[in-house]
Amino acid sequence: MNLKISYKHLEATHGIDDVTRKKSEKLKKYFHGKLNLDWNFTVEKHAHIAHCHLTGDHIEFFAEATTDNLYSAIDEVVHHLERQVKRNKEQTRNKKHLVRGDKAA
Repeated sequence: MNLKISYKHLEATHGIDDVTRKKSEKLKKYFHGKLNLDWNFTVEKHAHIAHCHLTGDHIEFFAEATTDNLYSAIDEVVHHLERQVKRNKEQTRNKKHLVRGDKAA
């Protein structure tokens, strides 16, 4: 897993880096093969914004969250990405198990 973390209007800290790495590990269990995570953290006025762009073998997901606390924004982004990945896995699983006479909805 390749992890890239960028900051804008914010000082980089080991705490944010560690939490980001730890939370990103949760996404690793859904994939086999190469996985790239690009995190961008921004502070605008009092809003903390976390963006994550997840790419891999023939996949691409994006999530963003804005909160008063950067750590809760990271949690929200990981939650959104997990939902997207689970939904995508379910859709591909359903398509693979269709019988010839069945039609996809």
